[in-house]
Amino acid sequence: MSASQQIPDGSSTALPRVLHTPRSRALLSESWAQAEEAKRRERAGDDLQLPYEAYAAGEPCRACGRALLGEPALGTDEEGLALIDADNAQFRAEHAACRMGVWRLENNRVEHCHLCCPFPPLSPAQRDELRQLLYPPSLHIDRSATWRVKLTCQHVETLAAHSPRYVEPTVQCTECAVIRGVVKAVRIDDQAKDGDDGRDIESLQLGYQRLTDEQWSWIKHIVHTEEGPRRGRPRTDIRTIVDAALFKTRTDITWRELPAEFGSWQTALRRHNQLVASSQWDEITRTLAE
Repeated sequence: MSASQQIPDGSSTALPRVLHTPRSRALLSESWAQAEEAKRRERAGDDLQLPYEAYAAGEPCRACGRALLGEPALGTDEEGLALIDADNAQFRAEHAACRMGVWRLENNRVEHCHLCCPFPPLSPAQRDELRQLLYPPSLHIDRSATWRVKLTCQHVETLAAHSPRYVEPTVQCTECAVIRGVVKAVRIDDQAKDGDDGRDIESLQLGYQRLTDEQWSWIKHIVHTEEGPRRGRPRTDIRTIVDAALFKTRTDITWRELPAEFGSWQTALRRHNQLVASSQWDEITRTLAE
């Protein structure tokens, strides 16, 4: 998830309070996590992960039976490599429903499924090196933060003893009993210091505050509104359109994910395009930046 403000490592002690992820990205993370969880349950009781000794001895992948190390059985001449490529194409077709792509090891043309085939194990030396990189003796992992997270299903979960800077993109929803994507996370321990207990997660903005009256006074002369009566439903207030476009830009959501408080996303998109075409949008953003 991306923080509402960027925090370079070591350059600031400020911590994020609100993290927001576009709903489309949260749903994608959710679908991946659910597919992986389903595959784990399917494999329950099956030890598909090779020990390093078996991998180093040339044992094939326990999930698909295809080679991991050594010379391919079909040979390395031009005809053999062509047969391997054809076999890979058939393998990809058989695993098209997995929708996770394939991987292969260096110096080995045989492909494996990202979802079905476990990655080869690390050697003892690689494990030690990775452990030193991730957990150096001087590193203190801070797990002091408490977050309230809103999920794609609209349910809210509380995560205690978590990192103050990061929240995992998916969480097990206790009400749905399935893995869901996280669309918003609020640090309630930090909010409580300011007198907000964090129970009303909807009252917190997603990294964006609406234009103040003073800010609107700077730019309202730039936009032109139609005068006189018109047929059909009332026009959406131009200030709301500007707020919607700024919200969309600063939170990196799609127009379809625009909150209902801004009205119809189609109207906001159409009128924003009009502002862009007339160069008014450039003037608005330049004025606000100044």
